[in-house]
Amino acid sequence: MSQSLNELLPSVSAALGEAWANDVANALRAQTRNLVGAWPGTMREARSRVLLGLPAARQSTFDSEALAALARAVYDAARRYWDTIAEPDLEP
Repeated sequence: MSQSLNELLPSVSAALGEAWANDVANALRAQTRNLVGAWPGTMREARSRVLLGLPAARQSTFDSEALAALARAVYDAARRYWDTIAEPDLEP
């Protein structure tokens, strides 16, 4: 992964992850559903979020390893943010 991407990774992944978690939360609220339980997102959705949110990732010159790392970072950021806004699922 390039040095410039390494420098951008924390801020970009946090912004994309938080926006994604907020989008999911707003969609659930619109359906009058509660924010309960574990993060419902997937790695496939994380890759899509990266491709939509970071135009450089759509270029053929963007390294697939970098895309995977950024998608993982976005997924992790979304999950961490979700944990701050969702209630734990207390049912077994």
